Amino acid sequence: MHKLFMTLGLIMLVGAGFAWYFVNVRMDSMIESRLERAATVSLGNHVEVGGVETDLRKGTLTVREISVANPPGYKNPYAMRFTGVEAAVDYDNLEIKRVVIDRPEFLIEELGGTTNIQQMLDALESGGSVVSAAPSRPEPEIVIRHFRIDQARAGFESGSLDRYTELKVDAIEIHDLKGTPTELANQIGKEVLEQLKSKAAMALLEAQASKKAADLGDQLSNSLGKIFGEDEDAEEPPDPED
Repeated sequence: MHKLFMTLGLIMLVGAGFAWYFVNVRMDSMIESRLERAATVSLGNHVEVGGVETDLRKGTLTVREISVANPPGYKNPYAMRFTGVEAAVDYDNLEIKRVVIDRPEFLIEELGGTTNIQQMLDALESGGSVVSAAPSRPEPEIVIRHFRIDQARAGFESGSLDRYTELKVDAIEIHDLKGTPTELANQIGKEVLEQLKSKAAMALLEAQASKKAADLGDQLSNSLGKIFGEDEDAEEPPDPED
């Protein structure tokens, strides 16, 4: 009888171990892969997630180190980077009560008169990649009650204008989102990219104006140098020995 109880206890322990593995490890892996795929499809560029940790008891979800690659041709390897995302989740109802992203980094890069942000926004709005990359299994429908990005850091870099500018990005808040992971990535991505697009447009205009002002200054300096240089040559006194 004692051996029987030990055997049953061992089976229960192994079963609990497998249950923990499938609920936690497999769930974390599934969320990570769905998040990477949905964001990559929406933005048209590779999105890499460092890891996902779920806690069913506390109702939390933590995503580590998200990076969004730049479109081809840009100098910097990434356009966006998030060190961490924290969420409060009702796992039973697939409802995310709150998502908070603190201190993300955005690098807006100009190339050939356009920006990496504009290219990603064009890819998102075209929606062509979403159809071709649709998953074989139906995606679950999720609700996000409150989404917030706070204390973002952003920079604008233009190689053609030789300029780098720090930008101020206001907090971004969205409420009551509903859809599949891909649809939610589209909605959130568009909101974030639209705000970055307006910041990039202002920074680009300022950089172009500064470049024109510098060019005009150089032209004026050269013109004045020629005028006064000719006058000085004309007023130079004759050599006494002549």
